[in-house]
Amino acid sequence: MMRRLKNAALTITLALTLAACGTTADQPATTTDDAVSTPTSPATPGSPTTEDPVDDSTLTPITPDKPRQTSVTPALPTGPVPDAVQEREDVQAAVEAEAKRTGVEASQVEIAGYADVTWRDGSIGCPEPGQMYTMALVPGHQLVLSVDGKLASYHAAEGKDFAYCANPSPPVPREDM
Repeated sequence: MMRRLKNAALTITLALTLAACGTTADQPATTTDDAVSTPTSPATPGSPTTEDPVDDSTLTPITPDKPRQTSVTPALPTGPVPDAVQEREDVQAAVEAEAKRTGVEASQVEIAGYADVTWRDGSIGCPEPGQMYTMALVPGHQLVLSVDGKLASYHAAEGKDFAYCANPSPPVPREDM
């Protein structure tokens, strides 16, 4: 009798769990491919509907190895950098790293900006898909380097080395602290 009750409870729990994973008309089912679906909201003149073909050539799939590209780049701290910062060992190491990354001499890398910042979490403003980070404010620095007018953001936690960040996220705004 006890075994039947356990099996029945397990069956009900499984059924409820699977039902919770279902979809409703307001939440279209997701697919295993990286295609972007068109919302099923009422059509307005000139907007696509589910019957209209979608031009896939303008869509960029989001995959774990290819982070989402956004058209809005956070503002980088640019402007005069004190000599004391420019001469720091960690800053000079970042200049060397940028020279190597871009294939130029270190003398061609300009220090375009620097700021002491507070990062939102352990990603230090450079989250990578599929990674987990500490959810605590992290004091650190943001260094902006320039080669031929192209800016590159280097991030560091307090007391750590700078690392290049291809898709930087902004630090905590000063007024939020």
